[in-house]
Amino acid sequence: MYVEKTFTPQQLFEMVWERPVLIIAKEIGVSDVGLSKACRKAGITLPARGHWAKPVSERPRRPKPPASTTPVTFHVLNVEKAARLRPENVIKDPKILIVPTELSDPHPLVKKWLSAARKAKELNSALVLDKTKVLNSHISRNEVDRCARLYDGLIKASESLGYTWGVGSKGSFVRVDREELLITIQERIKRFDIPPPPPKPFKPGQQWRPDVTAMRAARFGWEPTGVFSLIVDARSEVLTQKTWTDSKTGKLESKLGQILAGFARIALSVKAQRSSEEASHRRRADEERVRKERIEQQHRLDKLRQNLTENLESWERAQRLQAFIQATVKASSKDEATQMTLAMWVSWARQQVELLDPLKVDIYKVIEMSVDLPNSEYGYWSSSKQGDDWWP
Repeated sequence: MYVEKTFTPQQLFEMVWERPVLIIAKEIGVSDVGLSKACRKAGITLPARGHWAKPVSERPRRPKPPASTTPVTFHVLNVEKAARLRPENVIKDPKILIVPTELSDPHPLVKKWLSAARKAKELNSALVLDKTKVLNSHISRNEVDRCARLYDGLIKASESLGYTWGVGSKGSFVRVDREELLITIQERIKRFDIPPPPPKPFKPGQQWRPDVTAMRAARFGWEPTGVFSLIVDARSEVLTQKTWTDSKTGKLESKLGQILAGFARIALSVKAQRSSEEASHRRRADEERVRKERIEQQHRLDKLRQNLTENLESWERAQRLQAFIQATVKASSKDEATQMTLAMWVSWARQQVELLDPLKVDIYKVIEMSVDLPNSEYGYWSSSKQGDDWWP
């Protein structure tokens, strides 16, 4: 019954600065207050009060467009679908609205329910029935006939509109537009307090003993009222009517048209709710993906910077060692024995320097931009950094 209308902040900015907010809100299908709130949340500056009453030459300049790029989505009523779901549009044949005063030729589901209801036991004045095998109900034994007539009229009227009924693992349902709506007919049963029995009189010299009979006596009683409610159990949008009850305006028998139209509304509302939840799920999934990508990019940058500084430190050590080797050569005496020992040491020292210098060990590792990132179940990594951080 509801649809989504999405605009970019830039589109909304152009719209509200070309025409009054009241007109734009009416075209979108929301209130002017709701549109104003959405604009302020998106960072859109709205025209001041009295802006459109001024001549064009006296109107202030437009402010800067919003910097945000996050789309703004409105959930608005689909007027055409809502009109199609009015009782007068859903119910074409008034004859299908008749609830029989006497049950004749009952529907197979009603017939099966009647057989089970006549054999059912009672608990707190209500019949105990297996909702996975027969139509779901919570009524007293005195109201079996009325419940059967209601179900029979409702099922036959629904099937004439193309709806189908069945009983599944969650209970009885009506399938409307491929949506299964769980249905229950429930009677209001009042609970009342039962006063405790008066204590037994004591005889002279009698030893006191606890009155076990009084302790085991029932404290509550249950009284059927005959007031019925038809309840639809479905995950739909808020403010969608899903319960019809006997009231001063009429009993359920006179509200059959409202109930049938309500089935169609609820089915559409279930679809809209599912669509909204799926859109929210996709939005959250996209936000989580962007968050993980941003963390991964930052971690990759941190890793590259860490490799860069480590290579720099190794190269600096190699340069210092090279300078130290040169200084050692200059400081050594020129005699033959010293020069022979020096030559051996210089050869060994330069080999060690080459092992330390990243530019000579493997230049490809120095310039390589790909890094291996650790896997994380939660989508983030430790932000602890080794050494000084040169970058903000």
